[in-house]
Amino acid sequence: MTGHPDAAAGTGADIAVERRAGPYRSASRAPFTDATGSPAGELSLAPPLLIRQVINEMRAAPEQPARDRLAALARAGELFATATLDGETPDAYCRRQALVSGLPVSIARRTLDRVARTGRAAADTLAAQRPTGALPSDDLPLDGAPTADATAVWVRKGDVLGVLAPGNHPATHLEWLGALAHGYRVAVRPSQRDPYTPRRLIRALREAGLAPGYTALLPTAHEHAETLVEQADLGLVYGGDPVVARYADSRRVLAQGPGRSKILITRDVPWQAHLDVVADSVAADAGVQCLNASAILCEEDPKGLAQALAERLAGLPPLPPDHPEAVLPVRPLAEARRLAEQLHDTVGTHLAAAPGADPGERFLADLGDGSAALRPVVVALDSPQDPHFGAELPFPYVAVAPWRPDLRPSGFGRTLALTVLSEDTGLIRACVASPQIRNVHRGDVPTHWTRPGLPHDGSLAEFLMESKTFAGTAGAAAVRSPAT
Repeated sequence: MTGHPDAAAGTGADIAVERRAGPYRSASRAPFTDATGSPAGELSLAPPLLIRQVINEMRAAPEQPARDRLAALARAGELFATATLDGETPDAYCRRQALVSGLPVSIARRTLDRVARTGRAAADTLAAQRPTGALPSDDLPLDGAPTADATAVWVRKGDVLGVLAPGNHPATHLEWLGALAHGYRVAVRPSQRDPYTPRRLIRALREAGLAPGYTALLPTAHEHAETLVEQADLGLVYGGDPVVARYADSRRVLAQGPGRSKILITRDVPWQAHLDVVADSVAADAGVQCLNASAILCEEDPKGLAQALAERLAGLPPLPPDHPEAVLPVRPLAEARRLAEQLHDTVGTHLAAAPGADPGERFLADLGDGSAALRPVVVALDSPQDPHFGAELPFPYVAVAPWRPDLRPSGFGRTLALTVLSEDTGLIRACVASPQIRNVHRGDVPTHWTRPGLPHDGSLAEFLMESKTFAGTAGAAAVRSPAT
């Protein structure tokens, strides 16, 4: 792995607070490292008082018309993908993002295009999410005579959304772009694993003409992150099961947890003919997305599938994250070794390993620069009730277990995406109907497939927005009952 672009020169490696008035570099700083464990830059930390001040400034900022916001989102997507922003080229962003996150640089490069497509689709997505017959609040007929009919209006539940962003994948930031389309101001606490993606997004949005009061980047110490959620009207947070449990009863905070995406293969479909889509579901984008498959239910010869999949994935090359052919995540060597020890102790006896695999490199490959690539892990289990079934780890990990027809979709557990390889239409309908399963793909569609405008874990608009009635004087008279 080579050195960081201009890290020593201070021309973009450090992350400042970004507020309406511009960048702010606080006295309190926190260093962050790259995937080798070497220093990569510093975060300026926003104390609680500054967090409160910035959010109050966002609330007080002038409203920008929806048409102007949507035009800015479309232009910002193109700028994010193609422009030099505050001296940072798209290539420099991709390389920084890869070196610090440890993710293959190809992920950041694909994210450039995904952001551009999401920006272009923002207006259509907004219209598709609005209930049929409901008006956007910007379209209320208030300038002329009172309307003859009452109408439903699609309105925000608040003004400011606070986001505690993850670092597992840069595309997670596409979610809060949708909140901007709805008119929310968005304050983001970046992850130390990926502070560069939200910074570049905010720079692109402001360059594109989004009013500066609509976005803020607020790096904070871990103990102050909750201040952001408390001060905002609504919160969007990411984390593991403890985070989801913490906010389970909150109507103000939407917690996005592990995806536990799965593949189901029944005996009427030979898995051998679909090994490509199975491997892609597990290992695409380094296996770090919540949409990557972490569990497979297979009716016919599940152990054979596990072995074949292990052999296929064993061929993925361990490379530094900035290498153009990198496909595996990279972490500091000490961290990778701790993870390998845990895996050896917990699933070591269940491993499906490729013939001739080096036992010393079952879980990692030392890259010789203080970092290690995390190798794919396939485990073969006797039952989906095994506690290792459905575990989600930050690299390509999948557990394969037998499936029987008496295990209905309602028993699959929470599943963000399910690819079904089956000719049983009744089973597919049951999967679609199950409230535990959020997305269903039939046939050779990988679990991670999506496109702008489609629900992810439902639609964020379902959390951010609501319908209410608006009736003017004439409308009220038209619907008044004779008794009144």
